[in-house]
Amino acid sequence: MRSILRSHRLAAMLIAIAILALLPAATASGQDTGTVAQLIEFPGGELKPFCRDLETPTDNITALKATGLDLTIKDWGWGLTLCAIEGLGCPEESCFCKCPLPECEQWTFFRWNKASQAWETTEDTTVRTGDVVAWLWTELDTTVDYPWPPAETPSLENVTLNKICELEEEQRLLREFVPEPGTFLLLGGGMAGLAGYATLKLGSSSNRPV
Repeated sequence: MRSILRSHRLAAMLIAIAILALLPAATASGQDTGTVAQLIEFPGGELKPFCRDLETPTDNITALKATGLDLTIKDWGWGLTLCAIEGLGCPEESCFCKCPLPECEQWTFFRWNKASQAWETTEDTTVRTGDVVAWLWTELDTTVDYPWPPAETPSLENVTLNKICELEEEQRLLREFVPEPGTFLLLGGGMAGLAGYATLKLGSSSNRPV
């Protein structure tokens, strides 16, 4: 009887060890999987919202890569700099091409401050679960001491993580259910063809002898 109990205890211990071994490595390193909301704002107010489940904490460039956007990034060896998003910005070999001082334009990183209910720039580029962050193409005010503040902040107000996620879903539905211009042309051509066919049928019917 005792040997059976020992066998059961040994089996339970082995199972427990196996479960611990299968736990994600991120947990052991202090990371966890959580949702992060990101907002990319282009000139003219075009917004691209993204909600992604990421292993956090992470850095802002790694989080941005999860959006799937076309990014141009400069690796300096000691850190990364975002040069362009979807072609807007500078090539990797000339990452600061839009900064011929005293003028300067670049992608600026923002974080939504829940306490003050406002966007703010920060030197802290760490992204954590539940964060709402943004990238905005904007001019910098180089008339003051460095770090130069942006001339503007992201346009979206009263921001929450759920609001960004809902906005992304709305844009996805629009892309799926609003036909492309080419589809409208095909549809219009098809309707015109049907109308012409119906006209011919009516004309041939009216010319038949009674």
